[in-house]
Amino acid sequence: MPLLKGKSQKTISSNISELMHTGRPQKQAIAIALDAARRSRASGGANKKVFHGPIVTPIPGRTDRLPIHVYSGSYVIPADIVSGLGEGNTLAGYEAIKRMFGHHLKSKYGVRGSYHESRDIVPVIVAGGEYILTPEEVEIAGNGDLDSGHAVLDAFVKSQRLKLRKKLAKLPGPAKD
Repeated sequence: MPLLKGKSQKTISSNISELMHTGRPQKQAIAIALDAARRSRASGGANKKVFHGPIVTPIPGRTDRLPIHVYSGSYVIPADIVSGLGEGNTLAGYEAIKRMFGHHLKSKYGVRGSYHESRDIVPVIVAGGEYILTPEEVEIAGNGDLDSGHAVLDAFVKSQRLKLRKKLAKLPGPAKD
């Protein structure tokens, strides 16, 4: 019988038991089961954690260095936009984005949504301070169309950057001693 795929303790124990029932010595069964779990983990296994929402991290700066998985069709709002929505406060920016999309998902899908059943999972590298919108949130932005949602969000990011540049240009320079 083929070994079960996965890295949980239950899966590993089940594989050890199955291997021992086929006549393998205990140490060999343990080694094979642990190797199968490592391979499952290395290939992503069935337990890939998929992220959405705010990327909160203690890593300073806004450099892409966090490898994660998201659902295909997700949209990453850049950290400068998130911070700008919160007037320089990233946590306030997260709340602003949640207010933009939260009420739509609650009314359509319940509190956290009933989504992601048939979406592919893709690896991405993100930065702290960014916010990942689910494909369903992107569709909301595009009135039900994923491609339109991406176009709307791209335009939103560009307009927010322009607004921020204009605001910064109006500020006085640093105080002189």
